[in-house]
Amino acid sequence: MELNDVFNSENRFFSAMNKLWDLIVLNFLFFLTVILGIGPAASALYYAVAKNIRKSRSYAVKSYFHAFAMNFKQGFIIGIFQLLGALSLWYCYAFASSMDGQETIAQIYFTVWIVFTALYLFISAYVYPILSRFSMPVKKMLKMAFVISLRHLPSSLLITLIFAAEVFLIWLFNPASIPLVLIFGASGYVLLKSLIMEKILRKYTPKPAEGEEESTDAWYLE
Repeated sequence: MELNDVFNSENRFFSAMNKLWDLIVLNFLFFLTVILGIGPAASALYYAVAKNIRKSRSYAVKSYFHAFAMNFKQGFIIGIFQLLGALSLWYCYAFASSMDGQETIAQIYFTVWIVFTALYLFISAYVYPILSRFSMPVKKMLKMAFVISLRHLPSSLLITLIFAAEVFLIWLFNPASIPLVLIFGASGYVLLKSLIMEKILRKYTPKPAEGEEESTDAWYLE
């Protein structure tokens, strides 16, 4: 290898370092913009990670803000539904926990809570990648996330396990884990999730019509 190749920004080492830096930047942008809405921020993060980190297209910051602006309205609405769902699950758990002396009824409520919590996590995992990729009404996105998550149940369980493992590690090593969360917490999880998610979404993504490929960068089909 020649000396010029070592310092060439196109070689694997510098390419990996650039992607690592982009992950840090995207993670920072996510925590900076999530106060404006979890939905727009989550969909923008997935879009930028999938397009820039995975497929090396465009620029990380440009991709993030493009997706954030484009999906802000629908993402904000989905985020409201997600918040209401989380509050409902919390109420169900608290109600079941308060049933002293009524073990049978409490067990029924706990079973219902577990089932709906799993569905909630499945839909939450899929709906923002769907928002970042497809153009459709919010109701249809939620339905699509529900159907796909059950159709690809093993993948859904794996994605949920990755999320649960990260949450557990954060809890276990808190507060020592805070610096890592601020650097890679969200973008690192999305990168791992995209390794599974992109294979699934590709199955539901229509290919560009004949003659449309030249004007459309179908990076998500590669």
